[in-house]
Amino acid sequence: MYRNSYVKVELDKLKDNARFFMNKTHKKIIAVVKADGYGLIDYMEAKTLSEIGVDFFAVSSLDEAMSLRNHDIKGEILVLGYVPVDNLDIVRDNNISIVSLSKEYIEKADLNNIKVHLKINTGMNRVGIEPEDAGKVLESLLSKGAKVEGIMSHFSSADEDIEYSKKQYQLFKDTINNLEYNFKYIHMCATDASQVIDDDISTHCRIGLGLLGYCSYSCDIKPCVTLVSEVISIKQIEKGKTVSYNRRYTSDGKGYVVTIPLGYADGFKKINVNHEAYVDGEYGTIIGNICMDMLMIHTDSYHEVGSTVELLGGHIDVNKRAQEVNIINYELLISLNNRLTRKYYDNGKLRYQVDRRFNNIKEFQ
Repeated sequence: MYRNSYVKVELDKLKDNARFFMNKTHKKIIAVVKADGYGLIDYMEAKTLSEIGVDFFAVSSLDEAMSLRNHDIKGEILVLGYVPVDNLDIVRDNNISIVSLSKEYIEKADLNNIKVHLKINTGMNRVGIEPEDAGKVLESLLSKGAKVEGIMSHFSSADEDIEYSKKQYQLFKDTINNLEYNFKYIHMCATDASQVIDDDISTHCRIGLGLLGYCSYSCDIKPCVTLVSEVISIKQIEKGKTVSYNRRYTSDGKGYVVTIPLGYADGFKKINVNHEAYVDGEYGTIIGNICMDMLMIHTDSYHEVGSTVELLGGHIDVNKRAQEVNIINYELLISLNNRLTRKYYDNGKLRYQVDRRFNNIKEFQ
């Protein structure tokens, strides 16, 4: 690691969070590791979860599925999004499952020996088959030689509208009962819905952000991701002098200005300015314009060069920060890019270090 700014992942908490959802729902989970595992690195998250028996993973696209396969992930993999029809040979050859996004896609695609999950549109109105068309579409899939192994749907607002979500679930359940088909996999609930929907028909639930320790409802999970940097400079600024580009911050002459080697090129966006950072036991405020490679923090106390700085994590709650900057928690996490090393700890002990730009995975005993 050439720069002491990195994403710290606590694998023991990740595994504990997975166990929580399995115990809560009394179902197996489909671990959603799309968007590079929401910043954890998809294959590292899948590898860790495989250790506790998770054997089904969901991604957004075929390239994400192949990232898992190319890193020796052996479990089932479902692509939730669009797969170009001319890539279906890759799907067959690598034992990957896809979703029936529309009638038009099914008509166009060669689905012989392709594993398919029938997607039912219950109110999200983004993709999927209308409930009244499900029977004919199922027949069409089977006639084309598809291996219809699963059926699924997706809640639109389980984080805030429980009554609408219950209506969506009932529509899904009625559709399954009307089809009278023996699906191997049935799944609709994701992280939030798993806490508020009494799901007695599904075999699995899809958990993504909950694995990282985030849910809209209070439950016994713990955040496992921390964005860490360190102090590279500290100085006192005279009253009236300004800090950073465009002179957005003017010093009152009090406290200290701490600089750290992390900026918006790492995915820590400029909208985070004027919000808290945690500097070696003290909360400070991010000041001035966040630069491409550095940012500045005002603190009341002096901190030695090399002191640890936390920008997201246990002391800087991701949900709270997302609300402060008017985005969602997903966006904060997936923005953290490959310039940042990932360091994976298990029960406080460093286990892996991954530097993606150098294609380097280091394992520690």
